[in-house]
Amino acid sequence: MVVAAFGMAGRAAAEPPAPPLAVVVGKNSPIRSVTLDTVRDVFLRRQRLWPDGSRTMPVNLPADSPERREFSRRVLGRLPVELVDYWNRLYFDGIRPPLVLRSPDAVCAYVATEPAALAYVPRDAVDTNSCRVVLELQAAGEER
Repeated sequence: MVVAAFGMAGRAAAEPPAPPLAVVVGKNSPIRSVTLDTVRDVFLRRQRLWPDGSRTMPVNLPADSPERREFSRRVLGRLPVELVDYWNRLYFDGIRPPLVLRSPDAVCAYVATEPAALAYVPRDAVDTNSCRVVLELQAAGEER
């Protein structure tokens, strides 16, 4: 498992540090590890196939969830609202945005049944019976 650290530039001083996020796959997924670049490419739909030829299945939490905002800021470099035009352009080329599920529990249940799925949840919400962590996203300055 790889741990990636990210800067907190532009954050209000009073804002509490973001919780660690875990990038997860199902226990039976053939995906064993991913890099931050791979996660970014999968979620921006730049990489639509895994090395074994199966279709990537990125899964987001709702756009208004703090976890989605933090994931988007840390990994994609933009907030969900800033990606609307990006997704509109891709949609007209036949490329759909990632699936959105309403809760970390729903995400864990989905990745448990879909071997090609890649998702993120708060680190403390990982269901270890159904998910495997392939990358941890820590805020800068946090010790692991």
